[in-house]
Amino acid sequence: MRRIGLDTVQPRGRLGRAPEWLTALGMLVAMALLAFGGVTILDFRADAWHRTEQASETLVAALTRSIGDTVTRGDVSLRGTIEALGRPDIDRISSETRDLALFGRAGKSGTRDSLAVLNSKGEVIASSPAMAVPALDGVSQDYFRVHRERPDAGLFIGLPVGNPMRHGEAGVALSRRVTRPDGTFGGVAVSILPLTYFTDLFGGLDPAGGGSVTLVRSDGRVIVRFPLRDTDIDRDMGNTPLFQSYAGAGAGHLAGTGSLDGVDRLYTFRHLPGLPLILSAGVPVHEIDAAWTRAALALGAVLAVFCGVTILLALRLRREYRGRMEAETMLRGAAVQMAMAPVTDGLTGLANRKSFEERLTREWGRAIRAGTPIALVILDADLFKGYNDRYGHSEGDQVLRSVAACIAKSAMRPSDTNARFGGDEFALLLPETDLTGASVVAERIRVAVAALALPYEGRPTGHVTVSVGVTIARPSVGDPQASLVARADTALNAAKDAGRNIVGRAGADGTISVGEQPLFRQPSPPLATPQHAARAG
Repeated sequence: MRRIGLDTVQPRGRLGRAPEWLTALGMLVAMALLAFGGVTILDFRADAWHRTEQASETLVAALTRSIGDTVTRGDVSLRGTIEALGRPDIDRISSETRDLALFGRAGKSGTRDSLAVLNSKGEVIASSPAMAVPALDGVSQDYFRVHRERPDAGLFIGLPVGNPMRHGEAGVALSRRVTRPDGTFGGVAVSILPLTYFTDLFGGLDPAGGGSVTLVRSDGRVIVRFPLRDTDIDRDMGNTPLFQSYAGAGAGHLAGTGSLDGVDRLYTFRHLPGLPLILSAGVPVHEIDAAWTRAALALGAVLAVFCGVTILLALRLRREYRGRMEAETMLRGAAVQMAMAPVTDGLTGLANRKSFEERLTREWGRAIRAGTPIALVILDADLFKGYNDRYGHSEGDQVLRSVAACIAKSAMRPSDTNARFGGDEFALLLPETDLTGASVVAERIRVAVAALALPYEGRPTGHVTVSVGVTIARPSVGDPQASLVARADTALNAAKDAGRNIVGRAGADGTISVGEQPLFRQPSPPLATPQHAARAG
């Protein structure tokens, strides 16, 4: 009986249709990739808007807190002055003691001692000692008229005016009514908050991209806007849709067109607690879109190339079915090469990511068996893509080597494992280390990199810095090791959100802190293995 080999007989039906099936499969893969790309691009956009909202919320909260504290301190000074005026012996004490009683609190109010008392005729009868007050017609001022006509006005925040108590310097008047013992109008205590206070407060912002910060009264009148334009001060926004949205909620976000300059922005607004003021910060929509469209275009280009290649391969497989054997041989060779790949990163000399993940698996199991903690430090160079663009990849590679050297010097024990994850991202695994010890190592690395003083023009520090995330786990059987990487990544993101060049920490209980201050508490990371994304700075 003759032996028939597989190479001599081909099943015509199933193998004959294989090229068509493979072509259809290739088309389906291409369509799936395009669908995946579309969903990912939408995620890019949502993430960019979400990150902008978070950053704006942080900015607005800080500014409202600062402005509210300053206005409150100014009000305390006014109350103290009015209370001192009511003392029966105020006119009999010496001028120095009288000034101290009337204006002793003004130096702490943030108003630069610009405080004065006007009588019922609008005449200045007392002022801060450090201030030379010229003739002042108080009757013409809006705060004087308000307190004269409204006994219940309380603290009144006026519109910006020239400050005659400061030789013409513009400022915002904070004022309270002085009431005689019989309840009649006795005058006004007024304190001037200079507009330079706001310009100094907003001075760290960069308006070049079209961003804005606006402080308005609850009646819609603009007090100050940054970037500062004289034409915006005292503008009435009360009837604009944007302000009506502000007035209808205590805080929030909304996208709209600026009523002062017509620029489309994402606005974050908040009412100042207990004060008739609203602060809003706007980020141009085109700036937000630019942040995700660059990534979307890059992803779209990669997917387009990949889909084109997939379709071409599918068409080629339809014509040359036997070519798959050569492709399989190439894949097997690539797999062998990957299995034989070195465990060390060629640029930095640290362990590569594959080696690090193997070591993490072993140490995770050892920590479970021994009941000991295990810590992870993740860091990357701040705004490293910008560094490469400015100085070139050769200098960028030298920076990576320098950062790697700082990490290597900080890993003192044989059991510590340092590795390059890829790009400008590094990791340091610290078995049997608690969060405090890991934070010390992380801070040591951050300080060591800063001490190198590698020049980086355009950064606030003037040199290369790193942001660091630290976390710890006490794993039990069944706990995924991916949760350790996810928490460290969360801590690193918190450090970046806090301004970079700082250490963020994520406790095993989900507590996140940056520097010495706790920020928030979040649930434990998901059990599914996250895809650890590389960052550009």
